[in-house]
Amino acid sequence: MKTNTMKTLSACAIIAAGTSIAHADLTFAAPAMSAPYINTQLSKTWSSNLGSYWKYTITGYEYRLEAGVPDGGKIAGGQLRYKTGKSQFPGATSLSASINGQTIISANLSASYQSDTSGLVTHTFSTPIVIESQNITPSFTYTTNMVGAADHLIIRGTVLDDSPVPIGTLVAPSFVRDGGRPTLIWAISRSLGDEVVNVSIPPETELQAPNEGSGKSNNGHGNNVDGIDSSNPGKSAAKWASKGYYDTDYDGDGIAEDDEGHGGGSAMSQDPVTNP
Repeated sequence: MKTNTMKTLSACAIIAAGTSIAHADLTFAAPAMSAPYINTQLSKTWSSNLGSYWKYTITGYEYRLEAGVPDGGKIAGGQLRYKTGKSQFPGATSLSASINGQTIISANLSASYQSDTSGLVTHTFSTPIVIESQNITPSFTYTTNMVGAADHLIIRGTVLDDSPVPIGTLVAPSFVRDGGRPTLIWAISRSLGDEVVNVSIPPETELQAPNEGSGKSNNGHGNNVDGIDSSNPGKSAAKWASKGYYDTDYDGDGIAEDDEGHGGGSAMSQDPVTNP
């Protein structure tokens, strides 16, 4: 399994690799390559599949092209010449590179002196090129008629093998009223590393007795345990009893309970009830 890491390429290591081989014509590198590719041929088209990445970001490039010794020619007075005579040798180098078929850089050098060079050219894209969840294939085409140059090309960028994991904090109250909903504060972001923060909600719950505090009261419509409402002004069961519509002495003790009873609310019950 791949780890979630960000990879970049060292320019110093690449240049050193290119200059350590006397006849290398081109040193090429791109993000996710395990090592620079060193070309010793005058004409070369190369590509390599680096595998799949969650995000491959190209931020820019750096290159340098130099005049070497003419292939089949000589250096006279610093000038590039053919082996015989004093005719000038038309030195030329061309280089292009792409990632997944998308051109990143195309450069040329026309040389007449051994000291001719493109100089060190660096460029940063105003908007990075981002390739997501694809196999990455860098490639280049290189052609020169000179040998012994120390040309190099670096494609700069970063690579993420896997998607960033979520990190953050979760704040929950220690106590929650029975039947209530806790207020949670969750701050979350994405990390470029592999950190994982585990969170848990406190299990404590504060319980309340029926009809206590700000919970449900007995002054509604049958919402308490016994199903009978108490003290409903103007609509008490005693009112209906006095009119002969309803008998509210439910327990048979001779006292009318102060409840709507079976009256069901604002309408008088049309079905008198006999006491037990």
